[in-house]
Amino acid sequence: MTAAVTIDFHDTLFLCDDWFMLEVRDLPLKYLDWQATRSGTQIDATLSERIAPAYRALRLAIIESGIEIDAVENIVRVCETLEIEADRVEIALAVDELMNATLANAVPRPGVLDFVTALKAAGIPVGIVSNAIHEPFLEWAVEAAGMHGLFDSILTSARAGFYKSRPEIYLQAARELGVPPEDVIHIGDSLRFDVAGAAAAGMHTVWLDLGHEQLGDVQPELSVRHFDGLAEILFDQFQLRRADAL
Repeated sequence: MTAAVTIDFHDTLFLCDDWFMLEVRDLPLKYLDWQATRSGTQIDATLSERIAPAYRALRLAIIESGIEIDAVENIVRVCETLEIEADRVEIALAVDELMNATLANAVPRPGVLDFVTALKAAGIPVGIVSNAIHEPFLEWAVEAAGMHGLFDSILTSARAGFYKSRPEIYLQAARELGVPPEDVIHIGDSLRFDVAGAAAAGMHTVWLDLGHEQLGDVQPELSVRHFDGLAEILFDQFQLRRADAL
């Protein structure tokens, strides 16, 4: 029997490409644009060209190591690489403003609200597990979508200190939900980070197949294409039960 469910955030629970591109590609450059606007200056063109490659190299190194850092630290490290002075207080303010600016375009995937509501009505603990460098954004998105109170835990790689290429983030998610990892079903759209990552922690896995990947060596226990009727499938296939009933 299983007793809890965790769900990936980007492209699984929420559609939020503006936020995603800010996180993975644009954040340091957007920060320097933000800073220049406040000071009435302009970014040097040659410097601007170096920012994106420096940030991409940093993010690839983090994915490879599995050791995550938050949004402020990401910007600080890019600035250090490019020998730019960095003020952590100013950067934190910029991150909040830049992330918040993408919030209007973050919407739940169709069927998600009914799915999560059905689990909560049955007393099933539900958590979010996300590769994300600014956890407040997830909290804002959940609140803005009218889903406040539906999640027992929102865990990001920034807070856990581990990317979803590592099992530690999933083990922490299970602890926060109060159940052992083998009693958790994780749902996500990435075979590498959701299916393989959660399986390495001993969790059950459900892959949301969006047509972007092909099955290979990584095999989920269940593949689905949408959330319609998924709660009933989980109750049946995984014998999903509330934790206090196990």
